[in-house]
Formats: sequence, C-alpha cells, structure tokens
Amino acid sequence: MSPVPRYRPPVTDLPEPERVSPHLDEAAAFTDRWVRRTGLIQSFSAQRRFRRARCVDLAARVAPQATCPRLQRTAAWIVWFHALDDRCRHPRGEEYAFGFGALPDFLPPDGGPTPPARTALQRALADVWRMTAPAMSPAWRERFAARFRELADRRLWDALAAGSALDLVEYVCERELPAPVRGLASFRSVSGAATAVLARGGAEAETEAETEAEKEAAAEAEAEAFRGVLHGVAAEAARAGLPPAALSAVSAYLHALALWADGRLAWARHGGTAGSGAPEPGGHRPLLLADDVTCVPVDLLRPRRPAPPPVPSTSGGAGTALHRGRE
Repeated sequence: MSPVPRYRPPVTDLPEPERVSPHLDEAAAFTDRWVRRTGLIQSFSAQRRFRRARCVDLAARVAPQATCPRLQRTAAWIVWFHALDDRCRHPRGEEYAFGFGALPDFLPPDGGPTPPARTALQRALADVWRMTAPAMSPAWRERFAARFRELADRRLWDALAAGSALDLVEYVCERELPAPVRGLASFRSVSGAATAVLARGGAEAETEAETEAEKEAAAEAEAEAFRGVLHGVAAEAARAGLPPAALSAVSAYLHALALWADGRLAWARHGGTAGSGAPEPGGHRPLLLADDVTCVPVDLLRPRRPAPPPVPSTSGGAGTALHRGRE
C-alpha cells in the first residue's frame, strides 16, 4: 500500500456547483463592509462596479473547501490584489509610484506595528495581514512577506498575486508544508507551473490576437503541465520517506492548489471580472474597480479622510458605534 494517500488533482470535470463555496453570501457581505471600512471603495458607483467585478465569486471558486472565516479573508486578499492590479495597469503620472514602494512594510512577519498608512491600499493591506497572519506559523509569515517583498521590489506586479497564492493555499487548507517538502526538486517546479496557469486564468493575460481555439489549447497545455508537476511532487514526497504528517500536508496542499487553479480557470470561463451577464465592450477591456459612474478614475491611493467627530448624545454616551471605530 502506498504510504501517501492516493491523490488525483481535480483540474477539470467536477460538477460546477460542487466547486463553489457554500459560504459565498457570507464572504460577499464581509467584503462589502471591508472595502468601505478600509477606503478601497469610496462611492456608491464604485461599490456597484466592485460587485460586478465578482472578486468574491472568484474566491468562492478558488477556495471552495475553506471555512467561512478563512474564505472571507481569502476574498479580502483577492479584492486587494484586484485593486492593486487596476492601479498598476492604469497609472497616472507621478501617482503611479505614490505609496507602492512602502507596501511590503505593511506585512510585519513578527506581528509588530506598521508605519502609519497614507493610502487606502496600504491600509487595506495592513488590515488583511492583521486578520490572516496570526493563524499561521512564524515560518509561513516570513516566507509570505519575503516573497511579497521580492516581487514588489522588482515591480513584478503581474506575478505578485500568483506568487502569493502559493502561500495563501496553505492558509485555505489549514496545512503548512514542512521545510523538507519545499526542498524537493519537483516542488521547485510548482511555482512556475502554477503561475502560468493562474496567469492564463485572468482575462487580462489573453491577447486579442488569440482565437478562442488557441486560448483553449494554450489553457489545456498549461493545465496538463500543471497536473504533471503536482503528480511529480506527490510521488517524490512518497519516495522521500517523509513522516505521515508531512505526507498528509502534501496531499492536502496539492489538492487545495489544484482546486485554486480549477477555480481560477472556471471563473475566467464565466467572464472574469466582467461577468457572463455584463461583458465589457469588445470583451477585452477590464472592469476597473476604481472607475466612478462617469468613467473618471477614482484615486485608490488617496489618503482616507479623517473620521468625523463623535455625534453628541443626549443620553450621555460617547456617540454612535460607527464613530467609536466599530461597524
């Protein structure tokens, strides 16, 4: 009998409803509150566009097995990466650089204090890190922060979401990979193969010159290569004589990573950020989270306005819960 549980990456043919989290509605309600609280969304029209972007639907597809709290926080990460992507793809002069270089400072691996947030992106990043990091080990936090800083320092914004997903998968499945697994030769191939699949899953990664048949062929080739890499990791881990706990973590991680890739590709097939019911003109223009109703970009990097002073209370209280810093 094999010392590792039999593993078969999904990456195709599970029934669609089985790959969408049952906690979708709770995650949607959570992110609606979160984007307002952090300032990523600053108008009603931007809120409507945010909902049309279907970021929470993406989260429910890439993490269908996550518990409700972990799905909510995974959805917040996905929203944040979409907001960053919008800014990177639509720079406006000097505003492009404002605040970007300091983003890694808002991921303290030791859980210590962060610099004062000057922008909505910084504030939201610090907040989602505060919600996520305590559930993970110091080694995971160091690894996530180091990967984030490396890609941010090199301004590889396109690769940042895909690279971070490799670590967020551990958060989703609640199993961290031990260091010996990361040292396997086959595991070092995971990053490149996963990045290719996850990038292909984004509608923005496809060129207008590609026909539908070419897109499907490219996606299938990348998915097949990805399946081979995952099988290779499982097989090498079994041969390496790792303890049962490590083999169980490998199996859980590979399954969760395959589900993440499946969900990303399925979300793209359903229309990506535009949604199947709301295609953008020509089918190629991305839906900006930062556009207002007149299509004038709203500055996501604008510092948040100071909170209004407490409302005097005739009952002698300190004002409303909102003015005391709670929702």
